[in-house]
This record gives sequence, C-alpha cells and structure tokens, in this order.
Amino acid sequence: MHSHPNSAAATSSQSPTQPSSMTGTIDVHSHALLPIWLEALRSATAPGVQPTIAGAPIPEWTEHQHIATMDAHGISASLLSWPRATAIIKDGGTDAQALARAMNEEFARIIDRNPARFGAFAALPIDDIDASLDEMAYALDVLKLDGICITTNVNGLYLGDQYFDDLLAEMHRRSATLFVHPTTPPGFALGRLGLNPAIIEYMFETTRMATNMVVTGAKARYSNINVICAHAGGTIPFLAPRISILEPQFGAGPGRETLNSTEIMDGLSSFYFDLTAGTRPASLDGLGHLVPTSKLLMGFDYPMMPATEIAPAMTAFSNYRRFDASDRALITHGNALRLFPRFKSSFKGYET
Repeated sequence: MHSHPNSAAATSSQSPTQPSSMTGTIDVHSHALLPIWLEALRSATAPGVQPTIAGAPIPEWTEHQHIATMDAHGISASLLSWPRATAIIKDGGTDAQALARAMNEEFARIIDRNPARFGAFAALPIDDIDASLDEMAYALDVLKLDGICITTNVNGLYLGDQYFDDLLAEMHRRSATLFVHPTTPPGFALGRLGLNPAIIEYMFETTRMATNMVVTGAKARYSNINVICAHAGGTIPFLAPRISILEPQFGAGPGRETLNSTEIMDGLSSFYFDLTAGTRPASLDGLGHLVPTSKLLMGFDYPMMPATEIAPAMTAFSNYRRFDASDRALITHGNALRLFPRFKSSFKGYET
C-alpha cells in the first residue's frame, strides 16, 4: 500500500496500451477506500489535522473509477483489501468489531454488483482474536469473501507469534488464503529518516514477518494457509540465502528450535508473492532463485500507487526474457484462479 500524492491524477480518461500478454490479468493487491472507513479515519483524527494514510495524502477512489482503471489496462478482476482497517480505533473493542463488519459487508455488496470483476480479503478486528475468529467465519461463510487480510505486525507482534495461533489454526483448517500487507514497524518515527515508511520500511516489514513465520515453525504448522507476501516479498528474495546460513549458527531465538538451512529455504519458498512494484528484472531474478512461477501473482497496489504506474509495470513484466508464454499465463491469472476458483466461470481469458 504505497501512498502516492498523485494517485488521483490517473483516471478513466487515460487509455494506455497494455501488452497483449497482460490482457485478463487478475490483480491480487488492490485497495478500496470505503466511505465508511474514511469517515472513521476523520473521526479518529485530531480536529484541525488533515487525515493521511501512512503520512501521505489520501488518493481518490470510487468503485466506478476502479473499474475504469481495470478496463483501461486489461485487468479482468481485482481482489480488494484494506490492511489493518480497525487500527485507527485506538481502544479496539466493539467499535473496531463494528467497523470490520461494516467494511466486510460493503465489500460483499461491491462483489454482488460486479461478481466477475471484484473479490475481497476480509478485514478483522485483529486486536481481539476471539472477535476476529467470529468475523472471519461470518466473512467467509456468510458473505463468501475470498480470504483474509492481516498486517505484518499488530502492536509489535509479528505473524508467527503465539498470539495469532488460534486464528492461524482456523485458517489452516479452512485452507484459507491470507494476504499479508506491511505496516509501519513498531517504534518507527517518520522524522528520523525523512522517508515515508512505504519506501523501504514496508519491504523490511514483509521480511520480518516471513522470517518470523518460518523460524517460529508457524509456517510449517499451518501449512494449509495460502500466505501471500506483498511487494515481491520485500527483501526476502535477496536475504533468504543469508538467513538460511546464519540462523543455524545463531539460533532461532529463545525457546525456539533451530532449523537447518534446508528447512529455512523450504519455509521461505513456501509463500506466494505478488509482484507489486516488483516486475523489473532485479526483482524477478531474485524471486526466480527462490520460488517457481507457480508461486507468483500480479498486483498493482491501486489506488495507493497511481494508475500511471500500471502500464510500465506490465511492460516490464512482458519484456522479462526468462518467462515464456506459459509462465506469463500462470502469473497473470492461472495461479490466482487456483486460489480464487470462483472467477473461473466468468474469466474469459482463462487458459487451462
């Protein structure tokens, strides 16, 4: 979720020419700025202070605008999410539960209006695990949403911490899909570095989360969960060999069983990775040494990244010489259709 001050600049008036190999793309990493959440944000912001998202201006978003952007770029369907939606409610509790419920019901209405174009990952009142279990059941069983969205850490606890065990156990039982999005790390102060956290901190957040899930054993214990790491895995593709070398030397941390290098690499390569801001050769080369193409998914982070970035990302992906036509078909839609099979009935570009 890279917030960008010019996100609203690209609208349906633009008609970029996307590569033909990208037509029918399923975007697993897109966001919806629902009016109900924006109202909650305004209520939670001090009087006289302009609301922001991760320290950046709020881009414009409407359902119609999102569809127009998809149409302009040959995107068949988008999976909507809004990471840690209830974090703006400081005391959590019933207010957070009500906000998550209202957002998930609005996601369901958007899907009902456009079942072939949209899916959604459910928001959870994650400060309360019991309430999150209830909301997950409602979102998946009643609303029929496509998966769950959680941030890399919640109040400084990273996925893999025992705090999440009951939630992950239920996702494992359901073979659920979990989209994990980075957030501001604990103790981060924007002024110290001067850079918005989306620029580099989000990459390290995904790295911390994935590493923690592996070294705590949570990724292996809850192996039925389809975990999607955002933004091409942060720095995991580059650091995976180092982690696999040094963790056996220094250990996995107090009270944890030290894993060997093979176990570390197997764990880190068991995630799915979306290619948001990761379609250039340096990113794809690194991922190619970690996972097969069956683990890669497309993502564009709209509207938190501007629509003007979609066509260049598609062009870079299409020009990557190490992918053949079958690789591109898997990454643009084939892998997503396995995770979200309800799109198959209406997906015109599906290739078996």
